[in-house]
Amino acid sequence: MFEIAVGTAVGEVVEQAGGSPGALRALLVGGFFGTWLDASRAWPLPFSHDGLAAAGGGPGAGVVIALPNGACGIAETARLLRWYAAEGAGQCGPCTFWLAALVRGVDALAAGTASPSEVARLHRWCGEIEGRGACRHPDGAARLLRGALELFSEGVWLHAAGRACAGSTRPLVVGVPDSTLGWR
Repeated sequence: MFEIAVGTAVGEVVEQAGGSPGALRALLVGGFFGTWLDASRAWPLPFSHDGLAAAGGGPGAGVVIALPNGACGIAETARLLRWYAAEGAGQCGPCTFWLAALVRGVDALAAGTASPSEVARLHRWCGEIEGRGACRHPDGAARLLRGALELFSEGVWLHAAGRACAGSTRPLVVGVPDSTLGWR
Protein backbone atom coordinates (compact mmCIF):
# COMPACT_ATOMS: atom_id res chain seq x y z
CA MET A 1 0.00 0.00 0.00
CA PHE A 2 1.35 3.42 -0.98
CA GLU A 3 0.28 6.93 -0.16
CA ILE A 4 0.64 9.32 -3.08
CA ALA A 5 -0.18 12.94 -3.83
CA VAL A 6 -3.28 13.62 -5.91
CA GLY A 7 -2.15 14.32 -9.45
CA THR A 8 0.75 11.85 -9.44
CA ALA A 9 0.94 10.10 -12.82
CA VAL A 10 -0.77 6.71 -12.80
CA GLY A 11 2.40 5.18 -14.25
CA GLU A 12 4.46 6.50 -11.34
CA VAL A 13 1.97 4.97 -8.89
CA VAL A 14 2.23 1.58 -10.61
CA GLU A 15 6.02 1.78 -10.85
CA GLN A 16 6.24 2.46 -7.08
CA ALA A 17 4.39 -0.82 -6.62
CA GLY A 18 6.79 -2.67 -8.93
CA GLY A 19 4.83 -2.59 -12.18
CA SER A 20 6.13 -1.61 -15.59
CA PRO A 21 4.22 -0.36 -18.65
CA GLY A 22 5.32 -3.15 -20.98
CA ALA A 23 4.18 -5.90 -18.60
CA LEU A 24 0.62 -4.66 -18.05
CA ARG A 25 -2.47 -5.07 -20.18
CA ALA A 26 -4.95 -3.02 -18.18
CA LEU A 27 -5.45 -1.19 -14.92
CA LEU A 28 -8.54 -1.33 -12.77
CA VAL A 29 -8.59 2.24 -11.51
CA GLY A 30 -10.74 3.18 -8.53
CA GLY A 31 -10.80 -0.26 -6.91
CA PHE A 32 -13.52 -2.86 -7.36
CA PHE A 33 -16.05 -0.07 -7.96
CA GLY A 34 -13.85 1.45 -10.68
CA THR A 35 -13.36 0.66 -14.31
CA TRP A 36 -10.79 -1.01 -16.53
CA LEU A 37 -8.48 1.30 -18.48
CA ASP A 38 -5.88 0.42 -21.10
CA ALA A 39 -2.56 0.48 -19.20
CA SER A 40 -0.63 2.42 -21.85
CA ARG A 41 -3.37 5.04 -22.17
CA ALA A 42 -3.72 5.47 -18.40
CA TRP A 43 0.04 5.51 -17.72
CA PRO A 44 0.65 9.27 -18.22
CA LEU A 45 -2.65 10.43 -16.69
CA PRO A 46 -2.68 12.24 -13.37
CA PHE A 47 -4.33 10.21 -10.60
CA SER A 48 -7.12 12.72 -9.98
CA HIS A 49 -10.82 13.11 -10.80
CA ASP A 50 -10.14 15.35 -13.79
CA GLY A 51 -7.10 13.43 -15.01
CA LEU A 52 -8.80 10.02 -15.01
CA ALA A 53 -12.11 11.36 -16.34
CA ALA A 54 -10.34 12.00 -19.65
CA ALA A 55 -10.06 8.22 -20.07
CA GLY A 56 -13.50 7.37 -18.62
CA GLY A 57 -12.24 6.53 -15.12
CA GLY A 58 -12.00 8.05 -11.70
CA PRO A 59 -9.95 7.57 -8.55
CA GLY A 60 -12.85 6.05 -6.59
CA ALA A 61 -11.40 4.37 -3.51
CA GLY A 62 -7.89 5.36 -4.57
CA VAL A 63 -6.94 1.85 -5.63
CA VAL A 64 -5.11 0.76 -8.78
CA ILE A 65 -5.12 -2.95 -9.65
CA ALA A 66 -2.84 -4.18 -12.43
CA LEU A 67 -3.77 -6.85 -14.95
CA PRO A 68 -0.67 -8.50 -16.47
CA ASN A 69 -0.33 -8.90 -20.24
CA GLY A 70 -0.92 -12.65 -20.05
CA ALA A 71 -4.16 -12.41 -18.07
CA CYS A 72 -7.68 -12.69 -19.46
CA GLY A 73 -9.61 -9.54 -18.62
CA ILE A 74 -12.92 -11.31 -19.09
CA ALA A 75 -12.07 -14.13 -16.67
CA GLU A 76 -10.79 -11.61 -14.11
CA THR A 77 -13.94 -9.52 -14.47
CA ALA A 78 -16.04 -12.64 -13.94
CA ARG A 79 -14.07 -13.35 -10.77
CA LEU A 80 -14.61 -9.81 -9.50
CA LEU A 81 -18.33 -9.95 -10.30
CA ARG A 82 -18.68 -13.18 -8.32
CA TRP A 83 -17.25 -11.24 -5.38
CA TYR A 84 -19.78 -8.42 -5.98
CA ALA A 85 -22.67 -10.87 -6.01
CA ALA A 86 -21.49 -12.58 -2.82
CA GLU A 87 -21.09 -9.23 -1.04
CA GLY A 88 -24.51 -7.82 -1.96
CA ALA A 89 -26.85 -7.17 0.96
CA GLY A 90 -29.75 -8.82 -0.84
CA GLN A 91 -32.10 -6.01 0.18
CA CYS A 92 -33.12 -4.95 -3.31
CA GLY A 93 -33.79 -6.50 -6.69
CA PRO A 94 -30.52 -5.47 -8.33
CA CYS A 95 -28.41 -7.14 -5.62
CA THR A 96 -30.67 -10.17 -5.29
CA PHE A 97 -31.34 -10.91 -8.95
CA TRP A 98 -29.32 -8.75 -11.33
CA LEU A 99 -25.88 -9.39 -9.86
CA ALA A 100 -26.43 -13.14 -10.01
CA ALA A 101 -27.58 -12.79 -13.63
CA LEU A 102 -24.48 -10.75 -14.50
CA VAL A 103 -22.29 -13.42 -12.93
CA ARG A 104 -23.99 -16.21 -14.91
CA GLY A 105 -23.59 -14.22 -18.13
CA VAL A 106 -19.94 -13.28 -17.61
CA ASP A 107 -19.06 -16.78 -16.39
CA ALA A 108 -20.60 -18.18 -19.59
CA LEU A 109 -18.66 -15.63 -21.62
CA ALA A 110 -15.37 -16.50 -19.88
CA ALA A 111 -16.06 -20.19 -20.48
CA GLY A 112 -16.72 -19.57 -24.18
CA THR A 113 -20.37 -20.67 -24.03
CA ALA A 114 -22.11 -17.27 -24.30
CA SER A 115 -23.79 -16.39 -27.59
CA PRO A 116 -23.56 -12.97 -29.26
CA SER A 117 -27.12 -12.26 -28.08
CA GLU A 118 -26.02 -12.95 -24.50
CA VAL A 119 -23.17 -10.46 -24.93
CA ALA A 120 -25.69 -7.88 -26.17
CA ARG A 121 -27.83 -8.66 -23.12
CA LEU A 122 -24.88 -7.99 -20.79
CA HIS A 123 -24.36 -4.60 -22.45
CA ARG A 124 -28.05 -3.78 -22.02
CA TRP A 125 -28.17 -4.91 -18.40
CA CYS A 126 -25.29 -2.60 -17.47
CA GLY A 127 -27.51 0.36 -18.34
CA GLU A 128 -30.61 -1.10 -16.73
CA ILE A 129 -28.96 -1.81 -13.35
CA GLU A 130 -27.42 1.59 -12.67
CA GLY A 131 -29.38 3.80 -10.31
CA ARG A 132 -31.89 1.11 -9.34
CA GLY A 133 -30.31 -0.38 -6.22
CA ALA A 134 -30.86 0.63 -2.62
CA CYS A 135 -27.15 1.57 -2.59
CA ARG A 136 -24.39 1.98 -5.18
CA HIS A 137 -23.15 -1.61 -4.99
CA PRO A 138 -24.96 -2.71 -8.19
CA ASP A 139 -23.78 0.48 -9.94
CA GLY A 140 -20.18 -0.52 -9.25
CA ALA A 141 -20.75 -3.96 -10.73
CA ALA A 142 -22.31 -2.46 -13.86
CA ARG A 143 -19.46 0.06 -14.23
CA LEU A 144 -16.86 -2.72 -13.89
CA LEU A 145 -18.59 -4.91 -16.46
CA ARG A 146 -19.18 -2.06 -18.91
CA GLY A 147 -15.49 -1.15 -18.75
CA ALA A 148 -14.49 -4.78 -19.37
CA LEU A 149 -16.87 -5.21 -22.31
CA GLU A 150 -15.45 -2.06 -23.91
CA LEU A 151 -11.74 -2.48 -23.17
CA PHE A 152 -11.59 -6.22 -23.81
CA SER A 153 -14.07 -6.14 -26.73
CA GLU A 154 -11.85 -8.20 -29.04
CA GLY A 155 -11.55 -10.90 -26.37
CA VAL A 156 -15.30 -10.70 -25.70
CA TRP A 157 -16.07 -11.64 -29.29
CA LEU A 158 -13.42 -14.37 -29.34
CA HIS A 159 -14.94 -15.87 -26.19
CA ALA A 160 -18.46 -15.54 -27.64
CA ALA A 161 -17.25 -17.44 -30.71
CA GLY A 162 -16.01 -20.25 -28.44
CA ARG A 163 -12.34 -19.38 -28.88
CA ALA A 164 -10.07 -18.36 -26.04
CA CYS A 165 -8.57 -14.89 -26.06
CA ALA A 166 -4.80 -14.39 -25.92
CA GLY A 167 -4.84 -14.17 -22.12
CA SER A 168 -4.62 -16.88 -19.53
CA THR A 169 -6.42 -16.72 -16.22
CA ARG A 170 -3.47 -15.65 -14.07
CA PRO A 171 -4.63 -13.80 -10.96
CA LEU A 172 -4.62 -10.05 -10.53
CA VAL A 173 -1.76 -8.37 -8.73
CA VAL A 174 -4.19 -7.65 -5.88
CA GLY A 175 -6.50 -10.54 -5.04
CA VAL A 176 -10.22 -10.57 -4.35
CA PRO A 177 -11.27 -11.57 -0.84
CA ASP A 178 -12.81 -15.02 -0.77
CA SER A 179 -16.44 -14.62 0.38
CA THR A 180 -16.59 -18.31 1.28
CA LEU A 181 -14.19 -17.58 4.14
CA GLY A 182 -16.82 -15.45 5.88
CA TRP A 183 -15.42 -12.05 4.85
CA ARG A 184 -18.19 -9.47 5.00
